[in-house]
Amino acid sequence: MDGTLRQETTYAVDTAILLTSSGVFSNQMNGSDEPLPSPLTRVGGMTLFQRAVFTLQRGGISKIWVLAGSEESALRQTLHHDTRIQAAVRWLPIREFPPHDPQTWETLADEVHGSCMVVGCHTVYSPTLVQQLRLDGAQGKAIVVVGHPNEGYHSGNPGIVLRPDPQEGSATSSVVFQDHQERPATKLKSGEMTGDRSRHPLVGDMIVLPSRLLGISGVLNANGTNPLRLSLEQAAIEGMVQTVHGASHWFRDVRGHKGPQLAERNLLRSLQSLKGGLDGLVDRHFNRKLSGILTRLFLRLKWSPNVITMVSMVVGVLAAGFFIPGSWELALVGALLFQLSVIIDCCDGEVARLTFSESRFGQELDIWADNIVHIAIFVGIACGAYLQGPWFQTELPLVLGASAVLANLASLLLVNHARHLRGRPRDLRRMTTREREKIEFLLGNVANRDFSIIVFGSALFGVLHWFLGLAAMGSWFFVMSMAWILRRTLIPRA
Repeated sequence: MDGTLRQETTYAVDTAILLTSSGVFSNQMNGSDEPLPSPLTRVGGMTLFQRAVFTLQRGGISKIWVLAGSEESALRQTLHHDTRIQAAVRWLPIREFPPHDPQTWETLADEVHGSCMVVGCHTVYSPTLVQQLRLDGAQGKAIVVVGHPNEGYHSGNPGIVLRPDPQEGSATSSVVFQDHQERPATKLKSGEMTGDRSRHPLVGDMIVLPSRLLGISGVLNANGTNPLRLSLEQAAIEGMVQTVHGASHWFRDVRGHKGPQLAERNLLRSLQSLKGGLDGLVDRHFNRKLSGILTRLFLRLKWSPNVITMVSMVVGVLAAGFFIPGSWELALVGALLFQLSVIIDCCDGEVARLTFSESRFGQELDIWADNIVHIAIFVGIACGAYLQGPWFQTELPLVLGASAVLANLASLLLVNHARHLRGRPRDLRRMTTREREKIEFLLGNVANRDFSIIVFGSALFGVLHWFLGLAAMGSWFFVMSMAWILRRTLIPRA
């Protein structure tokens, strides 16, 4: 056994077994479990099956074994010709590998090196959770994801009583698994049991088992008990269970009333919170609130992120046209359209992250589209200030508009230069740590959309000409700041 354990610890968790027709803790032999959502149910613009595959792949899993039932043909079609698939997908029909049969897990255990992940197809989770499980599972222990029903865990899964082991640290626990039926739990470790299950967390349908334990259920007296449940109980007896709280990453079971809708809403909210660190105040408290509504609409329309980017650009350029006549009413319409363009601009990134469709081309397109809109807005405001207002038919608004446009183009070149520096470590070494931090700060805030609300306020109070002057000066201040920070990389070495 010691040799087996040493062998298991030398392998990182590289294999995931994906259950499409049952949950990890479902017992299909007695037929008492509630129906599971179809793996073809769409959540966040993708089927649950697609989302599971791409999340596992993004988390570092390179081999995915799919235990599929009658829906296998439809599931295969969802991955057909998808160039994003890099992991090796192996299809195992449940008529030959039934999940409730211990022999299935004995057979799979023979092909697993080290440990493997087992996950149900009715769960939505983050790639960081997969990465954490891969890291912890490499130690040769059984890993279970735990949480409470109000955190998105299904009450049908077994509960777990956690008792930190002071000799092993808080992550390792003496555990007792407790069924959802109202009956006493089986005591696996010494210690006093409490009968109040509401205080106990639940085990999520996402576990990691070493190969030694994966096929052990055939040795035990199953009596119709779920084989994976028996494997975890054996790991608990041996003190080899480690818990990971899903709330620290993101995990949700979509079973239950409106489960897919709640999962989609929470998934979008979690992605927005990750982006929120780079968002300005207007983005966090206004744009992101409305963009979530539009994002769900775009997902249902199956629009790609690049299409959404182009729509945002078209709306922004159209908004610029309303500034040209110089009237207060049309300028206000233009400001509102510009704000709509900004909100739509939030959606392309949200859709890309939700559907794992991020691409280098999409990033470049987004940057160029934003700058085209900004240039069009400056041109429209300059023309409007020339045709009406206190600067009527003077050269000042045209000069300021041209200055703002040139500064925008210069800042675009500098920002692209700074972005490309990330892939050139030799040039980065020529800069101080403080300079690198400033560059990251500027790059993080260069797409700040808060100035859209300034445009709206200026249009509302009829002072767009003053905004144009401030924008021209502010743009050149940003260009000079960026150029000063990048000076070591802009000047050729002798």
